[in-house]
Amino acid sequence: MQNDGFVYVIDVDEELRLRNVFWADARSRATYEYFGDVITFDTTYLTNRYGMPFAPFVGVNHHGQSILLGAGLISSEDTSTFVWLFQAWLECMDGRAPKAIITDQDRAMKAAIALVFPGTRHRYCLWHIMRKLPEKLGSHAAFNSGLKIAIQNALYDSQTCGEFEEKWGQFIHKYDLGENAWLQGLYNERSFWVPVYLKGVFWAGMSTTQRSESMNAFFDGFVHSGTTLKEFVDQFDNALRKKVELETTADFNSSNQTIPCSSAFRIEKQFQCAALTAVDLSQSLRRHTFPSQ
Repeated sequence: MQNDGFVYVIDVDEELRLRNVFWADARSRATYEYFGDVITFDTTYLTNRYGMPFAPFVGVNHHGQSILLGAGLISSEDTSTFVWLFQAWLECMDGRAPKAIITDQDRAMKAAIALVFPGTRHRYCLWHIMRKLPEKLGSHAAFNSGLKIAIQNALYDSQTCGEFEEKWGQFIHKYDLGENAWLQGLYNERSFWVPVYLKGVFWAGMSTTQRSESMNAFFDGFVHSGTTLKEFVDQFDNALRKKVELETTADFNSSNQTIPCSSAFRIEKQFQCAALTAVDLSQSLRRHTFPSQ
């Protein structure tokens, strides 16, 4: 259903009990037109006493701020539920899928993305993978005396896919890890998380779901695990108002403050002057185009 740009979709079970809900306000839908190339999606945040995961679609704006591009409350984290949510979001955004999406390694999520966003480049959160190293390989005798560094070197210092595969093979052989199922699984899905396989895609400076997590942290000031659904709706609106205030402040500062040069290089000063000229021209054009504003 739709009203003044606000869209919501409700899914109920056979007994007409609420199962899943999706919504996006007019601002989120308009923002997606400008900043919808890359989104992050994460469902680790519980927002209410019913244990329904909060599922926000998050992007990043021109100030580097996390922005909400729609959200859902879901009762399950299986493939069919994600398909329902992604389809509701895609329809809300007039059928325009993102060019890229970042998630964790959830299998149900991966399957749903392939079904609903077949042309979207899917990336796993690199931070979530790397933080599992101690858990998965910490018991290895050489973990802190060469193994961890070898993995990081293969991951971060490889300039080509071939170089990565060569370095990966070298440490697998050197540390006798050929039978390690976790590493084998990662290697099989290397195109989803290894930076060198993803460098030809625009990611808006993101390689992790930290944007979703920062959005979750932002909502911490408004909701908690004991929040009812009705309270959540009210507090969600308050949280969005605060987000708008922060973005408006950043807009004002970017137009009325000069960022100082961080070095003595003349070329940086030239860039600073060029940026100020662009801002002045934009403001002048706005005054002549919209004289009443």
